[in-house]
Amino acid sequence: MTLSFSLQQPHIRAKIIGILLITLGSIFFLNYFIHNDQLSLKIGFTSLLIGLFTIAMITEKSIPQRISETQIQGNLHAVTTITQALNLTGNAIFLPTSKILTEERVFIPLNNTQRKIPESLDDDFVFSTGQGGESLGIVLQPSGYSMLQELEKEADFANTDLDAIEEKLQTFLGMNLLKSISFTQNEKEWQLTVEKPLLCPNNILLCRQYPCPTCSAALIALTRSSKQKIRINDVIIAGKKTAFHLRPED
Repeated sequence: MTLSFSLQQPHIRAKIIGILLITLGSIFFLNYFIHNDQLSLKIGFTSLLIGLFTIAMITEKSIPQRISETQIQGNLHAVTTITQALNLTGNAIFLPTSKILTEERVFIPLNNTQRKIPESLDDDFVFSTGQGGESLGIVLQPSGYSMLQELEKEADFANTDLDAIEEKLQTFLGMNLLKSISFTQNEKEWQLTVEKPLLCPNNILLCRQYPCPTCSAALIALTRSSKQKIRINDVIIAGKKTAFHLRPED
């Protein structure tokens, strides 16, 4: 499955084609030296040139990674500033779509004890003022929403049940967003474990309240597939692996 997803990536295909052309060129060069065939010399030289060009040019990154990382860190820093200013200490709750909410959202509550989600939450809802016993908090679009929209061109999470979700999550490996990803579940808790998310600041507070785009996209995928609210109970970072301990709710 991982190999299949990898072969769908343009830079992987470019490398394979480039290697094949270089190999073909070497064979024609060998034929030239053996038979002194001028046509073999021309074909061999052309194949080598195109193969090297394919590997060197098509696989070159258009935007330096440090620029993308700076942009993402800037957005995450802005959210951190808001949550600290509002004194919000609760862990994130990923919300599925509903009759009045057309896109998944993240609710960051005041704390982890009073976590009643506003019932009137729709696309325009941002601040929960705590009326009617609801938790104070803010509602934001998850940082990985746009990323998941792109990933869904390769894998349909909305129409995938949880028994098949781990296979679909391997899309993250095919897109070179993660080194590994696994999902386990029981009646009381789910666990999503990812290894080396792309452009992740490894900030435990952010992981609990507003995960980086890659982890966020995976969590939205679970929300979209299960059509349930998903609370982040805890996050454990061990080396390059991050484990999200989750509690689903109807």
